[in-house]
Amino acid sequence: MLWSRFNTLFYSRQFGHFLYNALSNTLIELDEGYYDTLEAFRNYELVPGECADNDFIALLFDNKILLEEGEEDPLLLSRQYRRHTRIFDSSRLVLTITPTLQCNFRCPYCFEHSQSDSAVMTPDTVERVLHFIKSYKDIRHLSLAWYGGEPLLAFDVIRDITEKINSLDIEFEGAGIITNGYLLDSEKIAQLNELKINSIQITLDGPEDVHDTRRVLVGGGPTFRRIMNNVDALMNSNYKGVCTIRVNIDKHNSARYIELRTAILEQFKGKKLSVYTGHVNTAKGNSYDHTCTMDMQEWKDFALDKHLISGHHTGGFYPSGNFDSLCIATTHLGFVVGPKGELYKCWEDVGNATMIIGSIFQENPVTNPELQALYSIGIDPYNDLNCRECSVLPICGGGCASKRLKRKNSREEVPEFCSPYKENLIAYLEAYIDSFRSSEICTALLSHSATKQNNKGFRIISPEKTNT
Repeated sequence: MLWSRFNTLFYSRQFGHFLYNALSNTLIELDEGYYDTLEAFRNYELVPGECADNDFIALLFDNKILLEEGEEDPLLLSRQYRRHTRIFDSSRLVLTITPTLQCNFRCPYCFEHSQSDSAVMTPDTVERVLHFIKSYKDIRHLSLAWYGGEPLLAFDVIRDITEKINSLDIEFEGAGIITNGYLLDSEKIAQLNELKINSIQITLDGPEDVHDTRRVLVGGGPTFRRIMNNVDALMNSNYKGVCTIRVNIDKHNSARYIELRTAILEQFKGKKLSVYTGHVNTAKGNSYDHTCTMDMQEWKDFALDKHLISGHHTGGFYPSGNFDSLCIATTHLGFVVGPKGELYKCWEDVGNATMIIGSIFQENPVTNPELQALYSIGIDPYNDLNCRECSVLPICGGGCASKRLKRKNSREEVPEFCSPYKENLIAYLEAYIDSFRSSEICTALLSHSATKQNNKGFRIISPEKTNT
């Protein structure tokens, strides 16, 4: 019998005794007796045969808390194999297209601050984009993201490429667009459905007085009011997609986030709109004040305070989502196309000549396969001894591929890339437990019945498990 390296056995002064296992993504609530039993297993002072509760022992083995000798490494190998099958999926082409690097804003923390370029995709480049897509004859699905700079500055290019893609014999799954929202006027909104743009991300930095000191026009001037007018027009149009408002957060504006979120959700109640936070995390060489960036501990404190103040993220602290930490950068058939036809693997590489992996103007477009391989498998966390011993590897997946590559291979000074669960798992689980308990009490009150007592002394309280 082995005690899993991915177990976290903990006592919460507020909530009691618990065990979490990252491999199965399972959280178990325990009474003191079962907690003591698990401590004895962990310290190898007790073996399963000496525990009389067969149901409890079965639950521990089923959820990989206890394992047979030699079982855990093959389970990790299976996870790694699954990760590779997703990386090398040849049926799907995922493209982020930057029709221009021009931007009508001058945001001080932007990673492209020193990478500006006035080029816009030419008709010849547009044709090469189509040729590039058609060269992947085995793909069955295509998805796009429009990016920049500010992509709406080149809206004609977006329309031209989309019309040409629609004529291809391929399943075009639709597109998303990342925009500052300033140019999203009624004329463009009316074309979104036809262009199969089914998701829009718009960035704000706080209420009007905060936003307009940070996200300003190139020549100076406010942007908040026009953006919000455009969002209002979008939400009251026949647009079929969804809109997300990303609020970039650092120490300067974190105290105003709840105010903004509350106002937006109240204004657009019942609409397909959500609000979430983005972590302003600038790298070395950016002129923005690094002292304003929150480290992981400060980000955790902000997230938990936000939860306590407003109930925002209720239940959302439980580990979920992209456990393989895959993105366009790690995917073999994922590319970012620059305005001159140059190819990159990551959005944050756009405009950086040292990170170009090829060009759509070449018959063999990938001319730097070594960099492509580094992104896909060279920074595989399952081959990293430190990651393999980390108790949150199965719910982290190695973190941001771009930051990990820069840290591991170039030794470049970059922001943290590990999951916030690494140092703060128990705090996040306690926030989830708080939400779980509150929901139980509310359910009992609404059903006019007492909360059902669990007499076993243990129970699984994790939400429905996915991606595990």
